[in-house]
Amino acid sequence: MKQDIIYRVLTSVSEIKETLSMQKRIWSDSVAASLPEMMATSHNGGVIIGAFMDETMIGFCYGYPGYKGTEAYLCSHMLAVDPNYRNLGLGRELKLKQKDWAVDYGYKKMVWTYDPLETRNAYLNLYKLGAYTKTYLPSYYGEMEDQLNHGLPSDRFLVEWELLSERVAKAIASFSLESTKWQSYPLLSTLSFLGEYPRPADLKDIQDAPGFLVPVPVSIQDIKVKNSELALEWRLAVRSQMLQMFAKGYSAVGLWRHDASICYYVLERI
Repeated sequence: MKQDIIYRVLTSVSEIKETLSMQKRIWSDSVAASLPEMMATSHNGGVIIGAFMDETMIGFCYGYPGYKGTEAYLCSHMLAVDPNYRNLGLGRELKLKQKDWAVDYGYKKMVWTYDPLETRNAYLNLYKLGAYTKTYLPSYYGEMEDQLNHGLPSDRFLVEWELLSERVAKAIASFSLESTKWQSYPLLSTLSFLGEYPRPADLKDIQDAPGFLVPVPVSIQDIKVKNSELALEWRLAVRSQMLQMFAKGYSAVGLWRHDASICYYVLERI
């Protein structure tokens, strides 16, 4: 089925309008970008890329230029995939198309944000793409009322993707970034179980080590539906651990899938 998917840069009003419809279906009107904004960005250092099957848009990504000091980069603000076409690897392919465009345009780096509790996104960003994060942004968007974010503070990781790095080249070539040493890293917190779901427990004494593991539940959306208080516990526990460790110079460089209920962020100094 992947062979039937076509990717192309979008510049026409009609195609950009299609991305707005998808944004509203997946998130809500309140978080959708505006047509004038996307049109202007697409002609001034940004890019919108659509994925199509039989001329039907099934996904897109949207990025705009960003600057910090003298460094210019592409900020990949949105990526959406039609729920009927998930599990086809569209998220990764859209990022790779965006990367190719960015390098051709002259960018060497891309950044974006994602929810630290969304392990599917974590695996894509850190493991499949070779990005990393060293920045935690508590309640970044304030109170969000869309179906994916309602009920929890909108904490985000700021992801950094060094487009021309050896790490990224290895990840894209499907060279495993996972290391056997990950299993020897100490846990930053203990775990217990509340029924079928894991629960964060006590924070351990933090000693200096080459790396650490931060536990995170596999399916935060299920937990939110069944136990909103437990979901908030996870939000605050991961926030506390990440802020402490990022302040000590560690970065999140991978996600180790442990079992059906728990994953571990891998923290190392890079």
